[in-house]
Amino acid sequence: MEGSLKRKLGYYINYKDVDYEIVDENSTLELKMPSNGKLGQILHEYIQRFLIDGIVSIDKSYIPFYTNLEKAIELVITLLGNEKPYYCEKKIERIGNVKLVGQADICSDNVVIELKSNSDLKKVDLMQALIYTYLYEREVILFLYGIYSGEYRIIRVPFNERNINSLFEGIKKVNENE
Repeated sequence: MEGSLKRKLGYYINYKDVDYEIVDENSTLELKMPSNGKLGQILHEYIQRFLIDGIVSIDKSYIPFYTNLEKAIELVITLLGNEKPYYCEKKIERIGNVKLVGQADICSDNVVIELKSNSDLKKVDLMQALIYTYLYEREVILFLYGIYSGEYRIIRVPFNERNINSLFEGIKKVNENE
C-alpha cells in the first residue's frame, strides 16, 4: 500500500473518527526497542510460514527470538479461532482520484490480520487497517508485536458503516486537496 496515502488520511481522519478497540495487550516496559525492517521480515515470515504453509523448521536468524515468536504464534492462533488462514490476495480499488492498493498479511474467511513488529499503535497503522476493512470487507485485527520483548497489543477494527464513512470522508478530503 502506498505509504503516503496512509499518512495523508491520517491528516484528515482522527482517532476518534475510527471505531476500534484494544482487545488485549501486554505492554509493560517503559523503554521501547525500535523495530526495523529485518525484525519485521522475521516476524512476518515465521508466522506466515508456520500458520499458512505448515513449515516448522527454524531459520538461524529466528533463534534469538524463538520464545517470543512462539508466543506470537499462540496469540495469532487464538485470534483465528477455528478458521483456516491463507495468504491475502492483493486488492486494488479506485475511489475518485485515489487508488487504494493493499495486501494484508493473513486472511481467513471472516477476519484479516495485519502483523506489525512493534507494540505501539501508530496512526498510519490504524489508517492501513481502516483501508483494509474496505478492501477486504471484513474485520481487521492489528497484531502489534514487539519481537525483542514479546510485548503486544491487539486492536480490532470492525468492518462497519462508521469506519467506511470515515474512510470515504478522508478520501474526499484527500481528493479536494490534491
